[in-house]
Amino acid sequence: MQLIFPVLPDQLASGRLEQSFFPDADDIRGMQFSSQTVQGLALRGFDVEGCRFSGCRFVGCRLEGFRFRDVLFESCDLCNAQLPDSSFYRVAFRNCKISGAAFSGALFRDTAFVHTISPYANFLNSRWKNCLWQSSDFSEAFFAEARFSSMALEECRLTKADFSRARLDPADFRSSDIRGIRWDPSQLRGSTISYEQAVELALAAGIRVEY
Repeated sequence: MQLIFPVLPDQLASGRLEQSFFPDADDIRGMQFSSQTVQGLALRGFDVEGCRFSGCRFVGCRLEGFRFRDVLFESCDLCNAQLPDSSFYRVAFRNCKISGAAFSGALFRDTAFVHTISPYANFLNSRWKNCLWQSSDFSEAFFAEARFSSMALEECRLTKADFSRARLDPADFRSSDIRGIRWDPSQLRGSTISYEQAVELALAAGIRVEY
């Protein structure tokens, strides 16, 4: 798998969130937003391209059907934000907090979650292609009916995450914590797990394991 990270312009214009995100604003391109907080936004259908968000907070915001392309989120707080039916192409979340955020119906392509805290996030019916999860916490996140293709996982916490009826491509789970995941063993066909993980899955399925 070859992941493509955001391609940003050499120079970005400094912007203010409250001046760029409002109902009649133009699409947002080539901007840098640093250490800002915006609250209670309810917007639909914006294009955000070639932008960097550093240390920004989106409090009580609903950004429905947004299209993010070549965007970097660094140390941002999107906890409990609502981003249903949005798309993310060549996007990276680094050192972000997205606990409880809703990405139902979202599309992720060439997107990375690195050192990101996202327990209880809702990814119902989301689609993932050529994405990376690295050193991130997805414990008790909801991935029911999601579809995955060409995923890479490295040292992630997936404890008690729900993958009910999700379609998984073969992946390597050996470095990640998969205890208590809700899924059917058939979804792991072709994937790689450690011996210890295999024992845990067998015990969870009620199979007696003897040494």
